[in-house]
Amino acid sequence: MFNRFDLTGKVAALTGSTGGMGFAIARGLAEHGARVIVSSNREEDVESAVAKLTASGLDVKGVRCDVLDLEEIKTFGDKARSAYGHVDILFCLTSPPPPSGPTTALDGSALGVFVDQTISGTLAVAQQFIPDMVRRKDGSIVFMSSIGSVRALPLLGGYGAAKAALNSLVRSLAVEVGPFNVRANAIAPSFVRTNFSRAVWNDPDRERAVIAKIPAGRMADPEDVVGAAVLLASPAGAFISGQTILIDGASSVV
Repeated sequence: MFNRFDLTGKVAALTGSTGGMGFAIARGLAEHGARVIVSSNREEDVESAVAKLTASGLDVKGVRCDVLDLEEIKTFGDKARSAYGHVDILFCLTSPPPPSGPTTALDGSALGVFVDQTISGTLAVAQQFIPDMVRRKDGSIVFMSSIGSVRALPLLGGYGAAKAALNSLVRSLAVEVGPFNVRANAIAPSFVRTNFSRAVWNDPDRERAVIAKIPAGRMADPEDVVGAAVLLASPAGAFISGQTILIDGASSVV
């Protein structure tokens, strides 16, 4: 029987994939047969991630990339395509550090820089791969959004605004590239046990307050996002496009 989740023969490139959710997704794609290119802005992190994944027998290469540098993004696109000849699947997972604090007190300039970096950097990465996907009439693009894009997160209003803009960008891309058999989607997790949320799960009181609002009764682990990632990358998700998929233990519906 044909396994619609099989990624054998596919090539996936991922920014922000040497730790946390990105690393879990990279491993999941590789375990389903994809050849994978991991990336982050630290060469030592790239080398460490490649070593860990290849030690498990997975076909993985690494390319360093700072997604805040347009020249490095272009270099990443060139090196990722040359690593295995082409790229079928792109995950844009990197996000710059967000401004925090009450939305009423956010500095407009700092917020503007963050939103611009989030949107421009992600779009610039996608633009490196879209023309070839369109030419080959095959591709899947996935952005990392957040539950903050659809509901308020205390002290992270700027972060939520940027992620909501990413959701909109996904919808526009899906419409434009859909006729060429290329899909665009976003994954929007709630709190996940990564370095980004360390301040929450390192504080028992804050962690209990967060979990109290999650019907599933726990925070997510990085591996909890892998199933949706594989779905969106694989033939099983061939008719899913323009969507933001919440991975939140039902916290968005209460």
